[in-house]
Amino acid sequence: MNSQFIVGDIVKSLSGHDKNHLFIVLSIDKNGYLAIIDGRYRKRDKIKLKNPKHLIKIAHDDEILSKVKSVTSTNTEIYNAIKKYQSSVKE
Repeated sequence: MNSQFIVGDIVKSLSGHDKNHLFIVLSIDKNGYLAIIDGRYRKRDKIKLKNPKHLIKIAHDDEILSKVKSVTSTNTEIYNAIKKYQSSVKE
């Protein structure tokens, strides 16, 4: 299992059709694959399992972690959290 990633991390895809997209780590399965979501294309009900070698850790945000752990958080809140992070980095 790859301990480099933890739940709530913001990660960037390095390969595949979603290359350069940002996601949030929702969970890590027993084989080490990461369940990732972005709130727009990959929602809570349609998670993507991705090999960790195809991802790079960008940041970890406690606000995002609380949204991921909250069962009541919506896909829109997840999407907006990623957008908020992107805009804070650009400034």
